[in-house]
This record gives sequence, C-alpha cells and structure tokens, in this order.
Amino acid sequence: MGNKKKVTIEDVAKRAGVGIATVSRALNNSAGISLKTKSKIMQIIEEMGFTPNTSAQSLKIRQTRQIALAVPDIRNAIIPDIAWSVEQAAKQHGYRVVQINTLGNARLELETLQELKKLHVDGLVIMPLAYPKQLEGLINQAGIPVSVINYSKRLSKELKADIVGLARQEGRLVMEHLLHVGRSRIAYAGAPKDKIEERYFAYEQSLRHVDPSLVYFGEDFSFETGRQAANYFYHLKHMPDAIYAVNDMVAIGIVNRFKELGVRVPEDVAVAGIDNNLWTTVTTPQITSVSIMGSEVGRLAAELVLGRINSQNTTDYERVEFEPRLIVRESTVAVSQSTHVHR
Repeated sequence: MGNKKKVTIEDVAKRAGVGIATVSRALNNSAGISLKTKSKIMQIIEEMGFTPNTSAQSLKIRQTRQIALAVPDIRNAIIPDIAWSVEQAAKQHGYRVVQINTLGNARLELETLQELKKLHVDGLVIMPLAYPKQLEGLINQAGIPVSVINYSKRLSKELKADIVGLARQEGRLVMEHLLHVGRSRIAYAGAPKDKIEERYFAYEQSLRHVDPSLVYFGEDFSFETGRQAANYFYHLKHMPDAIYAVNDMVAIGIVNRFKELGVRVPEDVAVAGIDNNLWTTVTTPQITSVSIMGSEVGRLAAELVLGRINSQNTTDYERVEFEPRLIVRESTVAVSQSTHVHR
C-alpha cells in the first residue's frame, strides 16, 4: 500500500475557495485577510493535516508589491489625475506603480501585455486607446489580475478583467448641449479618427447631415492640434458657430488660437471639450467640458486589481460605469448662465 499523498497549500486553497496568497496570509498572520476567512482556513488546515513547507510556500506566492499602469500619454492633462489616483490607492496597500506610456499605439499596447513577466508586477491597470484585435486574448492570458479603464469600446463579456468606464457616451452630452444653446453649424476637432472613435460617432449621430468641411482630424490630442484646427476653421468660407473638441487640450488650443485671430468665444464660436481637466477653469474664457470622472475611475480600477491580487479571485469580474457630467462654462454660454451643471 502506497504512502498517503502529502497535503499541499494548493489543496488547502482549493478546499477553502481562496487563492494560495490568502492561505499564506492566514499562516503568517499577515494583514489583508478577514478574521472569518482566516478562521475558516485554519480549520481546514487542521482537518486536512496540512504542514506548511516554508521555503516552497514563499517561492509559490512570491509577490513584487508592484502594479503596472499603462496609459496612452502622460502629457494629456487628464492622465495625471488618473495616474495620481492609481498611485494613491496602490500606496495604501503597500504597492508601487510602474508607469508605461503606450502613446495610444496598437503595437505598444500589445507589447505591454506580452512583456508583463519582464515588468515583474503583480497586476496591471491599462487604459487602451488603439484596442488592437489581439488585446482581449492577451488580457485573458495575462496570468495576473488586469483592470481596464475603458472610455470608448464595448468589450466582450468573456474578457477576464475588471472594466471601469462610463455609463453614457460623453460626446453625446457635448452635442446635446451645443444644439440646446442654439448652435446649428457645429464642427468637430479630433485626433485621428480611429482614436476614441466613439467621440466622433457621437458627433455624427447627433446631426442629420455631416458637412465634411466641418470635420478636422489632427495628429493627436494636444494643444497644438487645437491651434491647427482653429487655423483650419478660420480659413473656411463659412466658419462654424460651435466646435466640439475631442478633449480639453484640443479645446484649449482652439480658444487660444482664436483669441490671436480675433474670433470671440462664445459670441462668434462656442467651444466645448471632454475630460474636465484643471486647465479648463484657468483659461479665458473658462471652457465647457464633460467630466469623465478620471480620479474616481483610476482609484476604483486600482482597488479592483489590488483586491484581486490579495484574494487570488479569478471569477466574477466587475463591470462598473460612472455617470459623466457636463460642466457648463463661459466658452458656450453667456457668463451669467455658466455656473450651473447640466446632468
């Protein structure tokens, strides 16, 4: 008759319905585990006759206490809000953040996922922009917890990641507002069409007919793209009476250049953006924008990843949506009307 099979930490974790790291915490009396879970695990250890092998156990559950944050471009004014919130959440759990800029480039987004092992991190928060076809497959094979900050795509129900995004299309709020304040010749100033394309679709869907001459696609999401867009619209035979900018940096660039050209905002042209970054409130005029809840989204995305690292849970992925808010300011309405919020 053969020897009885030795009980392993994996056996205990399976019986308890938790991850190996959680069993280790119970054994080492570490933080990050509830009293109820710890009691349950200790009872199972006694019942199964498990004897911990300290060296094998530490190898098995070794963690780096680091998570990665992959964002499109740290120079975009909304990204620091997100990055700060992710870092603060990580610090509270004793983790550091490794930051990666993907530049919204499909190849770099895929490389980030392909090279996760080289990064030596326990989890990943990623904010994709290009959404290459292989992205979802690589997330599902990542081998570590992943949270997706999602502002522009409908993602598969099969995606093995927590997803934090918006409940409503933020671009639609901008268009509804510009139409509501009586603007009829509305232009769109964006980055390349394939980047956050849902923001352009909101423009298209809000109008019965799109005049191609009122659409400007720049190279990126920058202040300079906004200035170039303003030059383009200024030299049209018939200028627009409103511009929906893909983000606040583009909107600020437009307002800045119009000021130099002698175009009055909002009297001649109303301008609105998306992100509600700090700079919208220090420009003259202050700029109407949609808050995409960057700080809240970043914090929750990090909390979900950190919670999953600690519990080793690989099921019941979260799908959380925040409600975007339109903040009406001087760039679209008269000053006396610009202090309220439209929901």
